[in-house]
Amino acid sequence: MEDYYSSYSSVSPPKKVVFPQSEVQSSQIVIMLAMMLGVVNLEEEFASMKATLERLSKESAEKDARIKCQEEHNAQLLKKLDKGLHASSNRGTSSDENEKGSN
Repeated sequence: MEDYYSSYSSVSPPKKVVFPQSEVQSSQIVIMLAMMLGVVNLEEEFASMKATLERLSKESAEKDARIKCQEEHNAQLLKKLDKGLHASSNRGTSSDENEKGSN
């Protein structure tokens, strides 16, 4: 019985797997190609992001310019409205005084 148990204890460790040099080189080439494709994809993504940022910046500047024009137009309209209100209130006051004076 000792031989049966001792045979299991004398099992040698697994052997180191050795690949032929050409297989190692082809694996390295495949890995490098995959990495290059990854880099190309990243470069394309960065270019796309850059184009998007430039487009959004341009749109933002255009909207800011439109908002500024609208604000200036609103300010002009408010001035005209104020002038019209002051003019009508002045006319109303002077006509009230004329009516009081004629009584």
